[in-house]
Amino acid sequence: MGPTERRPCADLPTEILSMIGDRLDTRMDVLRFRSVCSSFRSSIPAPGRPEDSRFPLRIQPDLFLRACTVYALETPDGAGGSGRARWLLMLEELELGRMRILSLYSQRRIAHMLHKFPKVLDSRQSRMVEICRQYALDYRGTTRGRLFQGVQKVVMHPDGVGPDSDQCSVYFIDERGRLGFWKHGDESWSYLVVDGRRRCRYSDVVVYDGKVWVVDSVGQILQLHKSFRLRSFSLPIYDIGGRRRRRRRFQCFSRHLVVSGGDLYIVCRYSSDGPCSRGSPEKTSHYEVFRLDQRRARWEEVRSLSDSAFFLCNRRCSFAVSASELDGHGDGNCIYRAEKNCNSFEVFDLANRSLKWPDYSDFRVGLLLGD
Repeated sequence: MGPTERRPCADLPTEILSMIGDRLDTRMDVLRFRSVCSSFRSSIPAPGRPEDSRFPLRIQPDLFLRACTVYALETPDGAGGSGRARWLLMLEELELGRMRILSLYSQRRIAHMLHKFPKVLDSRQSRMVEICRQYALDYRGTTRGRLFQGVQKVVMHPDGVGPDSDQCSVYFIDERGRLGFWKHGDESWSYLVVDGRRRCRYSDVVVYDGKVWVVDSVGQILQLHKSFRLRSFSLPIYDIGGRRRRRRRFQCFSRHLVVSGGDLYIVCRYSSDGPCSRGSPEKTSHYEVFRLDQRRARWEEVRSLSDSAFFLCNRRCSFAVSASELDGHGDGNCIYRAEKNCNSFEVFDLANRSLKWPDYSDFRVGLLLGD
């Protein structure tokens, strides 16, 4: 074999295939790996049955934790004649290996599929990139269960979908900004108490770098320890650079934590008395983005997200995706957010600090409509 000849992947040594298989985190990754060829299939065992998964995970007798995954999906698009089509969507694995597609924003079943979306998803012909996992609490733990009201954001630590659940904890922020938690073996959840009281309102919670991070109402980031104690990690956002940031005309309406490129960001959405975003009661003025400098334990304002696009899916989920995954239907260095009722979207361009509200016909990034 010459130095420039490529060796067929089917000829890879079994030990290398096994090492690759050991690093596959999700059932979907294992299925796609085993579908490559017979040597790949024989190198690792088949994934466990869907019913062996920890989800839905019982929190209380009638309350369950559901898990979904956001994917960037590339599928054959023979009808359109353009070769490949790309989608941004959320999948939930059900019993008997079935999947259902959910709205990114409402977490509910897609009522009307886009006509170009394939009838069957074949993992052998489709490229799937896992973006993030999203969690929700609902009653009954079935496809007909009702979402648990009053909870804005739910995370699990460790953030995984394996069958072992005896070490996991679930954290959530309710609509009053309180931080609740449940650890395996508890009969019910509890609210975190700091210095004898339930601390000021929390805005978001995320699992980052193997730890649970929480941001409060003034933009101070806190780290949650295994003993369920919070430790302040940074100064509030308004103390950046040793100066108190004053905003007389604007107030920060919401804060969202986003993990991108190995860094932790916070997106601050400001409101004003200006015109509404197509009838939204929260009148968006602009956005600001900050990156956490762990070495200096402080936030640093950033003016560019490079080719990344940040998606704010209400308060339930926030994530970053490369603009290359949007297939020309969205730009990098932008923030995308849907109104709560999903009637319209707003896009903020960090380069020129402009805000726009594209029509659905202009904004075809994935399946964003729910019932």
